[in-house]
Amino acid sequence: MTEREEKPRTHCIRCGTCCIKGGPTLHEEDVSLFAKGILQKGHVYTLRNGEVVRNIDDALMVLEKEIIKIKGQGESWSCMFYDEDQRACKIYKYRPVECRALKCWDLRDFREVMGRPCLQRRDLIEPDDGILKIIGNHEQRCAYETLRSAVRGLQGPDSDKAVEKILDLLQYDQYMRPFLTQKLKVNPNAMDFFFGRPLTTTIRIFGLCVKQQGDTFLLAPMEQSQTSHEDSLSLYRTILCI
Repeated sequence: MTEREEKPRTHCIRCGTCCIKGGPTLHEEDVSLFAKGILQKGHVYTLRNGEVVRNIDDALMVLEKEIIKIKGQGESWSCMFYDEDQRACKIYKYRPVECRALKCWDLRDFREVMGRPCLQRRDLIEPDDGILKIIGNHEQRCAYETLRSAVRGLQGPDSDKAVEKILDLLQYDQYMRPFLTQKLKVNPNAMDFFFGRPLTTTIRIFGLCVKQQGDTFLLAPMEQSQTSHEDSLSLYRTILCI
């Protein structure tokens, strides 16, 4: 509501703000959308346990359980199903439960839905599928707590070992994806569902960035142009306090 509005808004004006800010988190009720073919594994990505994210109140938090979200449009956060020209949802009739509950002028229903059980990767993978074991191995080796511990180590006496550990995690996560695409014939668009976003991307939540030269990764502080000074300090303090 703006200062010019005399009365609180009580209906959607199709401004698109909720869709532009990112796709919804999926809940157990949304599993039917995959059964119907409305959603596919290539449409979503996993935010893994231990990942640092911003919540609805724009505060930094660490995920205690994985969540699955609908992807954005390329490098944009806008939900992949949002049609900006039409200011409309391409799957409106079958939109996820969070989208149905969201009223930006009254978040009570939305907050209630947020408290419901979230969809997990295991809910969308057959129990006898061998990829579950591969996911489990990846979760152990590339756990965010392991990465977070190594980032803390950059400030200690064994900083060289910390850098080596971080680069080892980045390389394993990076090269297993095309390998599994070839070996298991997995849809490459579904890799972010099976294994979460690449660590070379999410390393930014730790105030670091990765530059690649051939097969070699170079670790560097995130450039000032990529994030504000305030955000950098906030992220860094969060990491140190976890």
